[in-house]
Amino acid sequence: MERDTPGLTVTKLKKHGWLCSDTAEIGLEGVRVPAGNLLGEENRGFYGIMETFQNERICIGGICAGESARAIELTVNHVKSREAFGGSLWAQQAVRQKLASLAARAAAARQLAYHAAALADAGQDCLREVSMVKALSPEVLHDVVHGCLQFHGGTGYMHGTAIERMVRDARILTIGGGATEVMLEEVAKRM
Repeated sequence: MERDTPGLTVTKLKKHGWLCSDTAEIGLEGVRVPAGNLLGEENRGFYGIMETFQNERICIGGICAGESARAIELTVNHVKSREAFGGSLWAQQAVRQKLASLAARAAAARQLAYHAAALADAGQDCLREVSMVKALSPEVLHDVVHGCLQFHGGTGYMHGTAIERMVRDARILTIGGGATEVMLEEVAKRM
């Protein structure tokens, strides 16, 4: 419908992360939608949205895989060039091992996402696997970006740095498309 339709209101919302994504509350009071503007079947909107969740959840797994890989890449580059304690941070065994552990967890989550995507592409029932992807991948990303932020120190906490934005933006992925707790219940139902 057109933005100036009587009874339609749009209120822009401020949010914590994903600032590049426009988010607004849409109000409909006495709005008449022309039949030609109907998307899908009448009174089936909820079901239409539900059908897209599987794909959205697989995509979130992919987003998390890419974000995790990029955060680790940025951080490895940073710790190799950052001098402290008489050498680079990379020279510290604890730093290398923490980043290696984060990289292993990120790779495992990525492989689970690939597996679920392959099952979906083959037309197989994969609600359990997709729910696992959605439960695991954002939590791994959260751990990765927070772990990486720690190695960037105070600089990484400043607005405008890539790692700060990644930390801020990661949070929504544990919520959108089905909260982690909801996804874990979907997995539990299929155990």
